[in-house]
Amino acid sequence: MMTDTKIGVFLCKCGNEIAPLIDLPHLYSTIQPEVDYCEILSFPCLQPGLEKIMSAAAANRLNRIIIAGCEGRTMLKKFETALEPVDILKGQIDMVNLHSHVATVSDKSPLEKAAKAAKLIIASIAEMRVLKATEQKRARIDGPVVVVGNGISSFPAVRKITQAGIKCILSVPETDPDKIIRNLHLSYPGERPHYDRLKTLISDTLDSKDLTVFEHSRLTELVGVTGNYTLTFTLQNGQEETIKAGAVIAALDAELSPPGPEFGYDGRAVLIQSEMEEQITQNGTPKGQVVFWISDYEYGMPEHAMLSAKNAWSMAMHMKACSPETNVMIFHNEKMAIPLTGAERAVNRKAGIAWIPYDNAVRPSVQDGYVTFCNLKDHVEHELAWDFLVLSPKRGINGEAKTTARILGLIHKETPFLTGHHAKVRPEMIGREETYLAGSARYPCDLQEALNQGRKAGTRNVEMIEKSHAHQLLVPRIVCVVDTDKCVACGQCQELCDCGGIGIEKSTGGLPRIVDPMLCTGGGTCAAACPYGALVLQNNSTDQKEARIGALSRQMEPDEVVAMACVWGGLPAADNAHRRKMSYDPRTHILGIPCVGQIDPAVMAKAFLEGAPGLLLIGCLPEECHHSYGIDHAWNRVNLIKKLFELCGFDRRRIAIAHADMNKPEEFVKTVDSFNALIAALGPIPKTQANLDNLASIYQLCKYNTRIRTLLSVALRRPWEKTYRGDQRHALEFDRDFTAAIEEEFDFAESALNEPAFYRYA
Repeated sequence: MMTDTKIGVFLCKCGNEIAPLIDLPHLYSTIQPEVDYCEILSFPCLQPGLEKIMSAAAANRLNRIIIAGCEGRTMLKKFETALEPVDILKGQIDMVNLHSHVATVSDKSPLEKAAKAAKLIIASIAEMRVLKATEQKRARIDGPVVVVGNGISSFPAVRKITQAGIKCILSVPETDPDKIIRNLHLSYPGERPHYDRLKTLISDTLDSKDLTVFEHSRLTELVGVTGNYTLTFTLQNGQEETIKAGAVIAALDAELSPPGPEFGYDGRAVLIQSEMEEQITQNGTPKGQVVFWISDYEYGMPEHAMLSAKNAWSMAMHMKACSPETNVMIFHNEKMAIPLTGAERAVNRKAGIAWIPYDNAVRPSVQDGYVTFCNLKDHVEHELAWDFLVLSPKRGINGEAKTTARILGLIHKETPFLTGHHAKVRPEMIGREETYLAGSARYPCDLQEALNQGRKAGTRNVEMIEKSHAHQLLVPRIVCVVDTDKCVACGQCQELCDCGGIGIEKSTGGLPRIVDPMLCTGGGTCAAACPYGALVLQNNSTDQKEARIGALSRQMEPDEVVAMACVWGGLPAADNAHRRKMSYDPRTHILGIPCVGQIDPAVMAKAFLEGAPGLLLIGCLPEECHHSYGIDHAWNRVNLIKKLFELCGFDRRRIAIAHADMNKPEEFVKTVDSFNALIAALGPIPKTQANLDNLASIYQLCKYNTRIRTLLSVALRRPWEKTYRGDQRHALEFDRDFTAAIEEEFDFAESALNEPAFYRYA
């Protein structure tokens, strides 16, 4: 860890985009005394500029770099890559956007713009001084790789791993190829043409010398982090087996189930596709008239209709090949396109399989031996006679597959499949994917897609292990770490984490929690939620944010505003306002933040303690947060500050949260102009001793009071929740209880004001 901080600031002329609009010489004279090195460059982002930065960094032993020029969203990665050879890494480089946030958004004079730019740069310098930069770590992952689950995709996954000479452990309910093929229709009906090739794949996979098989075993526990997992299995004889593994693949298949009786289902004449497959296997192709009803639209799952139709057509072709006298029809909603290629349509015509659409407005009715429907051509009710009516199956993950998924941490919200809500972040922000998942439990798919998913999961694990052996697998730098002295294993962080990166270490009884740095996406809302301050977002900590916002707030004029804008919503909206030559109130001072959900309430309180007249948080649109529900979490924390302000007699409106769409910068301009006008009308908070004491008490409570921080944390929205305890639009009772607790604890905070820190336990 670095202790000797040396900061260099590089001011960008950007041709005629910045230099004529901002008085850079004046800005230089303001910044130069504050840092170890300062220089004005024409284009820092071009190769000559990059070389000058690297040269200056080497000559002056700089380990923190601030580029004051263009957009960090688009340019920061370039600087991080260029400066890596001189050991200045992600987190040690910051960008202040003079171009979009200062130079072009107002008609202020170059000297006035230089003054605003200086405030933003000094705030960045303050953050860099507090930064505790970590060394770049490399992950080490060895075998074996464990493949667990009931899915057919486990076999191509294992095949790819063992072909690379990596040890593999396979936990499956069955290893007899004939029995596996015999039951395949329960998850993948209509796949008979692929059985022979699949049987060969299974047999070849099981013959590998690098494979150990746990047959009829059941996963009961998974603990640890990438490269050091411990898995516990219950074997067929009831004994437990514990193994160590470097990586885990989940190969899980969805289950097919029948609809309710409203579709006439009886399991004999009216049945689902997998049951018809079973009848064909046991009794041969049925005679008479078989109608496949693609009923997914009526189930409310139209997205499954194409898969059901392809399965139905494959089964229909098999029936016609085995029994030409059987009459087969496929009955489908008019909204569904027939999923056949030109060549398949020719084969379909030759086989004599009819595709019959029905009017979506009138639901078909099942009667004994008939199904009635509204014909699209004449809108008259017609009838189809049937001896067997084959319905689409309902698809979803249940039973043992669901239990396994829950143990592996794959269930983030209650949905039929395992495509849970995950952070939508850039690839370099994640060390690896979450537990590799393959099979139809991920989303409805046919057999070929499931096998491809298995191959992909196996290949990615091989690549990851080989990369680690070559010392090229880097641990992301902005990830959470646990302060073991503070963690009490309350579990709040683990519940709030949507990336699956927080777990328990069994050997320590779950105390403290552990973070898998290869899974953590650096969202940070878990760290901001920790009641005890035990979770730290390294290289982007709460202490850094406090230092930055505090330094900026100390420089604020009575009518100026601090705005914290997320890099996915607020910041790009501001950047796009510049591109469209829009101007907004120059009293707005924007600080970029990866997610407003990582802003601890102590950071908000710090802004006002240090003199900010107003604070505006600008995040993503509701339900579109890139880090799960960071915007919801920020809303709750803002509400805490509002309640505390009301207790102190301050205007609640001094802090607000807003949403921004990057494609609607005009709305962003309205947002900041409206808030600035409000703060200008309110004026600053009078700096009386009573007000200063109240602001200090608010800060103390937000930072150290574990009762309030716990109540706030338990009320935050979990990744799987649609409604939640702290959703105060629907939870008045909780809001009243929370307000009462705040009043009680604020009285305590005022009495403890003279103490350097206090902890009040719930």
